[in-house]
Amino acid sequence: MELDKAISSRKTIRKFKKQNVPNEYLYKIIQSAMLAPSAKNRQPWRFYILDDKQKEDVTNMMYQWGDEYKHIHTSIKGSANQMKTANKVIMIFTPNYHSKNKKTYYKKPDYLSLGAAIEHMNLKCFDLGLGCTWICDTLYVADEISEYLKLDDLEQVSTLIIGYPEEIPERRERFSMDKLLLNDISKNKNT
Repeated sequence: MELDKAISSRKTIRKFKKQNVPNEYLYKIIQSAMLAPSAKNRQPWRFYILDDKQKEDVTNMMYQWGDEYKHIHTSIKGSANQMKTANKVIMIFTPNYHSKNKKTYYKKPDYLSLGAAIEHMNLKCFDLGLGCTWICDTLYVADEISEYLKLDDLEQVSTLIIGYPEEIPERRERFSMDKLLLNDISKNKNT
């Protein structure tokens, strides 16, 4: 697929058909993430694909958190609803650094690297005819999930929910270039 088309056509999908995503596709999605650029080639990504029971348990953790912390305005229950309808869930982790210097100097570049990997995954899902959305509301229950999955030495960063799209939403409005570009390059004599 042409890259420009993928970038301009891909949309965040939040409703999925009850159709199985083959494991072969999951491997392709993760392989695309593995090809993302990373700071100092640290490749700080680790992936955990939830099985159906684990997905149910994680969504229940999210619902319980939402019930317990009703006074905090979040989208955790909405994300749990979306996760419940997704056919596959890939949780994205990064290693914990025990050195203070590494925690200080590696974390931000690693987060940028993880963002690149997640974008590769998004585009690969679209290329395969799948829909997906990356969510961070699982972070409200990150400690509980890590304990449940026995992943103590990893930090959860995000979650990618995947399936065949039930509906394709309209594209949400994007900011204009004028709003985003902090300087006027038309006055630059070198361009």
